[in-house]
Amino acid sequence: MEWATAQIAPVDRFEAWRQALNATHLPWTLGRPPSPGFSASLRTLEAGGLSIVDCICDPCHGYRDRRDIRSGDDGCFGVLMLRKGRERVEQGGTTVELGPGSTLIWDASRPAAFDVLEPLEKCTLMIPREVLRRETGLSDLPVGLIDSSRGFGALLHARATGLGGVFADFDTGDRATLGAALLSDLVHAIRGGVRSPTVPPRARLVERVYRIIDTGFADPDLDLPRVAACAGISVRYLHQILEDAPETAGARILRRRLEALAAGLADPELAEASITQIGFASGFSSASHISRAFREHFGKAPSAFRRAALESRR
Repeated sequence: MEWATAQIAPVDRFEAWRQALNATHLPWTLGRPPSPGFSASLRTLEAGGLSIVDCICDPCHGYRDRRDIRSGDDGCFGVLMLRKGRERVEQGGTTVELGPGSTLIWDASRPAAFDVLEPLEKCTLMIPREVLRRETGLSDLPVGLIDSSRGFGALLHARATGLGGVFADFDTGDRATLGAALLSDLVHAIRGGVRSPTVPPRARLVERVYRIIDTGFADPDLDLPRVAACAGISVRYLHQILEDAPETAGARILRRRLEALAAGLADPELAEASITQIGFASGFSSASHISRAFREHFGKAPSAFRRAALESRR
């Protein structure tokens, strides 16, 4: 299977991406990408019972909760390997920031969240538990980071992340051999140990609050009481836990909306949309607030920013 946003109208790309991601990586609840011109592509290959998914995508974010788990097959593990970019993944109270060369095992039967921080290229092995048990004798995999700098960890990462351009070269028999080789690399790699870094409880709560904002900033009704309610805390405690954090909740909501607005203004495919339309799609609810907040943040009016951004692309 090959899929890409290139032939999809910008207004339809988010929903198309949600469907494609859920078809290849199990169900996730996605936050709207910050850029209306969001770009992504996927290639998949079935190999000996496991699925190899090669993905290239712009920044995006989402989470997988009990509802998502119930709606799809949770009987598998994901082995995520990055070629390029950065991604933050949270599962089971641990938060890991991944970069080029990273390999992470996650468990599809447990809630998780992700945030693609910059344009990403990655490969994910989706391994059903029954295939894992049948082919390796293992009934479970440890969740955490594999050392990809040496030995079988390096071999697994190099083999898997280099496959995207040659999927068509494998016939049915070759695919079974490939799947067995990848599973063998994985089993040997985890024998070298899997690291699962933890973060303090307060930091986990900050991450949770930020994830709520990053997922829902485009909703004009998202405000501090709603963020606090979604996090299961009071507004007063919300302010307390963010006292020493990089951003307050209000500042992060505004920044995310302004970044989405700026991306939309700079997108040639949205040149016919009004500034107010793009602002409302980014989470703003007042035309006057759009202009004032944008000027304060970027130092120029939205119209001037848009004109300069579009002219620079010609």
